[in-house]
Amino acid sequence: MHKLAILTDSTADLSLEFMEEHDIFSIPHYVKFEYEIYQDGINLISDDLYQLIKEKRQIPETTAATHEDFIAFFERYLGFGYDILYIGIGSKFSNAMQNVHLAREATDPSRIYIVDSDNISSGIGILVLKALELKKQRFGIKNIHQALSKLTPKVRTMFALKTSKYIVKGGHIGQTLRFVETLIGVKPLIRVKDGEMEMFRHPFGSMKHAMKIMLNTLYDHEDMLGMNTVMITHSLANRQALYMIAQIKKRMPNLE
Repeated sequence: MHKLAILTDSTADLSLEFMEEHDIFSIPHYVKFEYEIYQDGINLISDDLYQLIKEKRQIPETTAATHEDFIAFFERYLGFGYDILYIGIGSKFSNAMQNVHLAREATDPSRIYIVDSDNISSGIGILVLKALELKKQRFGIKNIHQALSKLTPKVRTMFALKTSKYIVKGGHIGQTLRFVETLIGVKPLIRVKDGEMEMFRHPFGSMKHAMKIMLNTLYDHEDMLGMNTVMITHSLANRQALYMIAQIKKRMPNLE
């Protein structure tokens, strides 16, 4: 029996410490400023990204890892004797999943299992956590893949925006945010639904008010938290993240 490697991509926003502790391997996507190209999470982190945006006064383009990148990634772990479970960004958010399937066919399809998360950021991370849990319980790769495929539609992701200026202005969400930008004091709340982003609330007021709405949404679904795990992710908003963690611990002390 082959060993099992759990792979994901940099959009899962998992910390380096977490990945090293649990032997999770991540392939970076690309961030491009004109003629400068960076690898997400390798030579570019959030702090650097915001500084570059400020210096260059432009929003960068993001590009998925190519199918050649994925081929090299897969061949490395196949060569080490691993079967591969890949959990990546949703196919409606990026063409990365298309590149993953091309790479799978070009290497060893019988040893590579792919999970389309239909999600972004910690929505992917939740599935990685579940895969780790099942791996520790010595489930085989086929059973883990089947379990994650069933779990994927049940993962919920939402986030609040202090500002919408970093969101790419495209598609339905872009049109909505263009309208919201004209309303002073609005903090858009975005959720992932059916593999796509949508704005589900646009409250006026402070970020704290927006966070309370997110917390109440979580509490309303308390009985549905089958994994007993919530992931709180932030982009240079450590104080707000700590506030949310404290509030959740008060309401749900057993929640991880």
